[in-house]
Amino acid sequence: MSRIVRALVPLTAGAMLAAGTAVPAQAAPQAVGDVQLVTGAGWRDLHHTIRYADGNWQRWGSFASYNDENQQLASVVINGVEHVVSYGTYVHMPPQSTYDHVMRDAAGNWSEGTLPTGMDGSAEAVANLNGHLALVRKVGDGLKLSVQQDDNTWSAVETVPTTDGIGSFSVTANGDVLRVVVSTSDGTRIGDYERAANGTWAQPSWVPFNGGTATQVAVAQVGTDLQVAAVAHNGDRSEVWHGIRHANGSWDQFGYVEGAAGDIPAVKQIAVTNSRGTLQLVASTTDGGLFHTIRFANRTWQRFGDVKAAAGPTSVGEISLAGE
Repeated sequence: MSRIVRALVPLTAGAMLAAGTAVPAQAAPQAVGDVQLVTGAGWRDLHHTIRYADGNWQRWGSFASYNDENQQLASVVINGVEHVVSYGTYVHMPPQSTYDHVMRDAAGNWSEGTLPTGMDGSAEAVANLNGHLALVRKVGDGLKLSVQQDDNTWSAVETVPTTDGIGSFSVTANGDVLRVVVSTSDGTRIGDYERAANGTWAQPSWVPFNGGTATQVAVAQVGTDLQVAAVAHNGDRSEVWHGIRHANGSWDQFGYVEGAAGDIPAVKQIAVTNSRGTLQLVASTTDGGLFHTIRFANRTWQRFGDVKAAAGPTSVGEISLAGE
């Protein structure tokens, strides 16, 4: 079910900010190097901003969701169009789980997309699979996949052949190869499942998670590398960790991101995307903060920046980040 208001409404006068300094408002269609951030901002509200390639942030805009409570967001940019899918609850008697798919074109116009049938579940993730929208959804204890076709219909639902209990999952793609990354239910291992263009699945590649207990994973294909970020619990701390699976199949040990990018308050959720051959990461915190960093090709990290200081105040719920 999908009933979303299509107008993106600025929350405040439309100016972009860089490091807290206003610059003149201007039309800025999406370009390679831009990343788009969406957050659930309260009852039926989704907020959207863009970090432009020059480092400026667009002021937050708002659009209404049919979901009374947006419990999960996922987004991806395909051929200049941002796709945002959401899962939530429509509160009536009895409450009903609902799913939405909306699209934002390069000029900033929003329209309604389609969704597959026969795979009602909970958490979901999306990827750009060789120019097509791939949707993976958790159904029961497993994962299901469907891919949107050129005529906007969806492929038959198939099962991702996971072998261990799933704690968290995320998806990305390397051309026509889909990569589904999962953490185990106990947060001690992370695995990469690869689906070839012909639909066959390779045996998963597992790596021990050395950063504590992984409670969330977020992934992006950056060049030939699969880059994996994770929220890790260590005692009373929630932190951001990062690892890489290289093209030769080897894994790097996970490293503590805040040691390189600066400390932020207790991390609630992360979202990542590839943009211009770099990894961009946004983290929300338990006190309502929102922070952004970049991992450059030379393996250095930009210091965490305060998104709300740059894009303006907002309530912070579920987050998703997408770029090209």
